[in-house]
Amino acid sequence: MWYLEFFDEIYLDFIQHHRDDETSRREAAFVQSVLRIERGARFLDVACGHGRHMAHMPRDTVVGVDINLSYLKMAAKHGDVVQADVRNLPFRRGAFHGAYIMYSTLGMFGWDGDLEMLTWLSGVVKRGGRLLIDVTNKAKIDDIYSALGEVWNLWISAGPYRVLSTAYYNPIASRVREVRHIYRGGQYLGERTLELTLYGIGELQLMLSTAGFVVESTYGDFSGEKYDRSSNRLIAVAVKAGGVSESLKRAMDWA
Repeated sequence: MWYLEFFDEIYLDFIQHHRDDETSRREAAFVQSVLRIERGARFLDVACGHGRHMAHMPRDTVVGVDINLSYLKMAAKHGDVVQADVRNLPFRRGAFHGAYIMYSTLGMFGWDGDLEMLTWLSGVVKRGGRLLIDVTNKAKIDDIYSALGEVWNLWISAGPYRVLSTAYYNPIASRVREVRHIYRGGQYLGERTLELTLYGIGELQLMLSTAGFVVESTYGDFSGEKYDRSSNRLIAVAVKAGGVSESLKRAMDWA
């Protein structure tokens, strides 16, 4: 799987420059506010990485889960962590008051895998609990595709890093494949590839309702700006309304 190679020590160093501590603090403050994270509650940071958002949450309110053990060793400085695949969460039913999924983690596994992740979350989040999902704004990517075609290039600068990103977009499958050529201090470090499935607001609502969540509000960034087609992000906040739908239960039984 591409993500097992993509999230390495080079990416870890890069992201700490690309999303510095102040950016992480602002994002965490927004998440804390809309999810109502406060002492005495327990929330799940899904694919927490090195804990850049956990670091700015109230102490003992957030549990981080990720498959990357080296990242988790850093996240453990900020709270409890568990190594696990986010599509098979090792927690009891109703263990959390809510959860958040940041930075396009929803999209890494394709429709089936992403729905599997949401279904597990439906089990471990209490009824009435809140879920925040942050993904790339598919509508904006569609507009870029209309203007530039199926391939476009972008330079990303972060600290000592210069990254040439070449994106390939398939609007039929809603899949983007990004090849990154990475330079640090002028030295070429090689290339990394990521692949994401993109979801529009209607598709997110469908997935969430299938897993027992109801979308409450949407935002275009972490300042609380209203979502529209030109937003960089699509941030959805949903409430756990019930269990998984009967149609999904039947499909799971059939499988």
